[in-house]
Amino acid sequence: MEYVVSARIAQLQVIDPGEIRRIQLELPQDMEIDGRRYVLSDTMRPGTAFLAKPWGSRTDKSRRRMYTRSNASSHEPGLLETFINHTHRPQADTSIWWQSEEPDYWHKIGKTLDIRVTLDEMHGVASVYENTTVCKESNLRLEPDGDWEKRQLVCIAFGTGITPFLSYMRHIVHRQVKKKNEEHRGSITLIASVRHAGQLMLHQELMEMAQQFPQYFRYIPVLTRSWPSSWPFLKGRIIRTNVLASGEEHIDLRPLLEIGLDLSLSDLRVCGSVAACRQLQQGLKEQNISPLSQRMESW
Repeated sequence: MEYVVSARIAQLQVIDPGEIRRIQLELPQDMEIDGRRYVLSDTMRPGTAFLAKPWGSRTDKSRRRMYTRSNASSHEPGLLETFINHTHRPQADTSIWWQSEEPDYWHKIGKTLDIRVTLDEMHGVASVYENTTVCKESNLRLEPDGDWEKRQLVCIAFGTGITPFLSYMRHIVHRQVKKKNEEHRGSITLIASVRHAGQLMLHQELMEMAQQFPQYFRYIPVLTRSWPSSWPFLKGRIIRTNVLASGEEHIDLRPLLEIGLDLSLSDLRVCGSVAACRQLQQGLKEQNISPLSQRMESW
């Protein structure tokens, strides 16, 4: 049996009108099932996703959807944040709804969304469901504490693919602030590629993180289609495709490699569209570049 808890829409923020929204869902402290109270527990690992049931504009009914979390349970338990983009696919349903005015109305009247939980009946605890409990090549669940601190993580995000890495950073910063003088050998470089400046997600927060923890965190925003004249960061695609006279597609990774990263000595993490992830994999193969580890999540 699937158990759910009702979550209130706590915040809706337009990032790019009609294209990208930031949402926050607030969980109650406890819930009741068959006359028994269960305490709500939120221990989601960075890089994992929760299951919600938003409305579908096309089907006119609630739909089950997984959303990767962008904040961290370590410092904001009970508040599920994510970024949702309009997919523009022929069968788009909930992505259309999220970009409409209907969620704003739900927010205004306090209407709730169902969030899946798992029950521990012995201890009377209901935990927020996670889409994965183990690290695999096809997911981006952050390695256990004590493991990621030893790695040189390079995270490449295309569009809303930045979402799991925002959770990484918030978890890492929370731990660093909490432990203060404790140092580790690892680092994380976040490359965030979007079409224009209006699609940058939590840009200022990431800039501040990079300034506060320069020894651990490097943030590289990239604008691929348009940019302000004063834009000081990367411009244009970091992965380019060239079609040869034979019709064969060649992947040009020079813009990415010119950032100054040694991917062969890094643990590579990538999130974005299937096409972007495929092109990166092909380019690495063509260049004979083998990261220490490689994990990708695509849609």
